[in-house]
Amino acid sequence: MIVSQTWIIFFSIGFFLLLIGFLFAIAFLIYAALEIRKTAASMSDFLRRTDERLGPVLCEVEQTLKSFRVVSDDAGVVTGNVRKLSYSIYEVAENVRAISAMISGLRTGMNLRASGLKAGLKAGFAVLLNEIKERRF
Repeated sequence: MIVSQTWIIFFSIGFFLLLIGFLFAIAFLIYAALEIRKTAASMSDFLRRTDERLGPVLCEVEQTLKSFRVVSDDAGVVTGNVRKLSYSIYEVAENVRAISAMISGLRTGMNLRASGLKAGLKAGFAVLLNEIKERRF
């Protein structure tokens, strides 16, 4: 019977230790649940405050992006206008070159005509003077 009483004492102590461990586990789980609840509440509060603060920031970012889009569109229009202006200046330069070539050709023609007229007049006067000299004498 001593053996069975020893076993009963061991089982009783083991059961007592198991009961204390179980109670500590339950207390720990209750404490953890309360901490998780506090953490969830503070996380919910943090998310609410963040959402309140991010609302105006998101509106500002949206307005800024719209402004960037307008500026980008305006830059595209200005680029197109500069391209058209550049092409127009190129066309004007081509026309000036053509007019310059035409004037140069006209000047050359006028110089040739003037030289021809000068030579013709000189020759005509020379012939006229020769005729006058020959008829007078």
